[in-house]
Amino acid sequence: MNGTPAIVEQERLLAKGETVAWREGMDLRGWYPLYVERGDALTDAAMCWRELGETVFRDAFFVNTLARQPHEERRVCRTPLAALATMAKLGDGLAPDAFIFHVSRCGSTLLSQLLASLPQCIVMSEPPIIDSLLRLHHDGMAGSDSIALLRQAILALGQRRSGAETQHIIKLDCWHIHSLDLLRQAFPDTPCLFVYREPLAVLASHQRQRGPQMVPGMLHPAQLPLPAHRLAPGDLDGYAGLVLASLFDAALPHAAAGQLQLIHYKQLPDIVFSDVLTRLGIAPTPAQLQAMRARGGVHAKYGTAYQGDPPVAATSGLAAIAAQVQPGYLALEALRTEQ
Repeated sequence: MNGTPAIVEQERLLAKGETVAWREGMDLRGWYPLYVERGDALTDAAMCWRELGETVFRDAFFVNTLARQPHEERRVCRTPLAALATMAKLGDGLAPDAFIFHVSRCGSTLLSQLLASLPQCIVMSEPPIIDSLLRLHHDGMAGSDSIALLRQAILALGQRRSGAETQHIIKLDCWHIHSLDLLRQAFPDTPCLFVYREPLAVLASHQRQRGPQMVPGMLHPAQLPLPAHRLAPGDLDGYAGLVLASLFDAALPHAAAGQLQLIHYKQLPDIVFSDVLTRLGIAPTPAQLQAMRARGGVHAKYGTAYQGDPPVAATSGLAAIAAQVQPGYLALEALRTEQ
């Protein structure tokens, strides 16, 4: 399976620009892996890259930074997958200092944006290459090969461009909590954070604007394993409840094993200053701290003053769905208060 047409098409849109022919030994510094372009067989796969030039990753999401790059500066290149290994050997890529997992609509973008405001931090927010490589793994690539590619791609994402960068943080897509074991095989010593929130607030946010994971058929089924169900066709709220429950359930054993630092939405942004910065070995200057605190009052996705979420309508029907998800949420809460 090559992934759903919608996801694949979204990835292809990232590779719009002047095409640069690849050549053996080509210097790919300043280029970033976007996704794997699939052929009839896995051996026909190619890596799509984009050169970023002077464009810096400071936006809420990886794709937002690509969209901000001026059209006349966009250059793309397709290489063999082995080019990732060549890039990794240059030694310019920082290994990740943290993986940020989350349930979506829970403050994870605020966390990543606060860290991205620091010049010493490389923050990659939901880079599509990771999802593309995970799909490649689920479609039959040998485990050792897919783990190696994941490692090489993440190192390429962490390339130092100014020389001031000392930390590299990856914020993953929410469904990647189901792939935590694979990512830990690539980087076993990288700390993992898990940001979450009460179910009703998450579900209400998706009712207003649904993420792809909350729409049946948008994701590779192996990346979002769900229990058998008898939901009526078009019951998107019910489906969102199943997805959210799966994210809580997937996080629980890792949190219980001490592999996840649990962060609740209500702890943000204060926990960044009281715990996360020290935990990640980041020492901002007083001016940087002041700028971070100011950034904490701005909507992480839209850059406007944050006024809180709108209230949930009493007739929405979400309360009953949220109640079914509540046990997984409460289990995480019990662990968090013990950490």
